[in-house]
Amino acid sequence: MKRLAQAGRWLISGLLAFALVQQAIAQTRPVKMRLDWVPTGMYAPFYYGQQRGYYAKEGMSLEIAPGNGSSATMEGLMRGDLDVGFVSCWGMAVGIGQGRDVVSVATYTGKNGFAFFYPANANVKSLKDLAGKTIVVSPASFDTLLFPAVLAKAGLPADLMKRVNVDPSQKVNTFVRGQADVVVTHYAGSYPQIQPQRDVQYTSWGSTGFVLPDYCLAVKRERLEKDPQFIEKFLRVTYAAIKDATANPADAAAASVEYVPLLDRATTERQWRLMTELFFTEDSKSCPHGWHSPSDWTQALETLKTYGNLQGDTANHARFYTNKFFPCQR
Repeated sequence: MKRLAQAGRWLISGLLAFALVQQAIAQTRPVKMRLDWVPTGMYAPFYYGQQRGYYAKEGMSLEIAPGNGSSATMEGLMRGDLDVGFVSCWGMAVGIGQGRDVVSVATYTGKNGFAFFYPANANVKSLKDLAGKTIVVSPASFDTLLFPAVLAKAGLPADLMKRVNVDPSQKVNTFVRGQADVVVTHYAGSYPQIQPQRDVQYTSWGSTGFVLPDYCLAVKRERLEKDPQFIEKFLRVTYAAIKDATANPADAAAASVEYVPLLDRATTERQWRLMTELFFTEDSKSCPHGWHSPSDWTQALETLKTYGNLQGDTANHARFYTNKFFPCQR
C-alpha cells in the first residue's frame, strides 16, 4: 500500500513537472531574425546567445534564417515575416529612401569593414598605388557605387582602376583566380576565406578615414511604435551575448558550428575576431555598443546622397535610426 502511495506521488510530481515544462514552452516567444547573407562568423553572437540560453532566459527562442541581401531582408520585415533584420546600414538607408518603412534600432558595427583586397606582392603602400590596376566589380552593387567615394576621400579619381564587370556571385572568385588585381568585399567575412586561396593584403575603408556605418539591426517601424518592450528585451539580451562572445571567441565559433555544421570552426572564429574590431568609430567609442553616432550618420547620408542614389530628406535622422535603446550622455 505504501509503495502504491509513493508511486502515486511520483506520478503526480512527474505530471506537474511535465505541465510546467509545457507551460514554459507555450510561453516562449519565437523571434524570427533574418541575416543579410549566408551564415559566417560575422553573426556568431546570435548562435552563441541561443546556445548559452540568453534568449531562453527572457522567454524567447531565436530563429536565425540565412539571407540573400539586405534588400530581401527588409522586404521580409515589411511583409511581417520577420521580427528583426540584420542589414547593411547603408543598404537600409537607401531602402528607406525608396519607401521601405523600416528603421535601425541598434548599430552592430559602426566602423565600415569593406576593403580593397590586392595581392600581397603588389607593393601597395597607399590607395594611389592601385592606379592602373584592374578591379572586379558588379555594376549594380552598393560597394561598386560607393568605392569612388573612398577614393575621393583620399583625393583620387573614380577611374583610378580599370573595371572588370562580372555577376555578383563571381566577383570574389574572379579575383581569387587571378583574373583581376583588386576586389572590394567585407574583410571580416572574406579575408579568412580568401587568404588560403590567394596571398592578399587589404586596405579597409574605415582605416582611410572614410565614415559609413556598417551593419545595423532593423525592425519595421510599426513594430518599434507598437512593441518597444519586445525590442528593448531583444537588444538587451543580444548585446549581452555580443559582449560575452567577444570575450570568448572560440566558444562563440563552436556555438556557430553547432547550429550550422557546414561552417569551419577556425575560419568562423577568425571572422568573428575581425568583426569585433569594427564595433566602434572614433566618435562612438565613448558610448554604449549599439548607439548610433549622429555625426557618423550625417557624413554617411551625405555620401549616400551623392554616390548611392539615396532619395529624400537626409536632415531628419529619425527616418533612419533611433537611439531610444542605447542612450549616450556626453
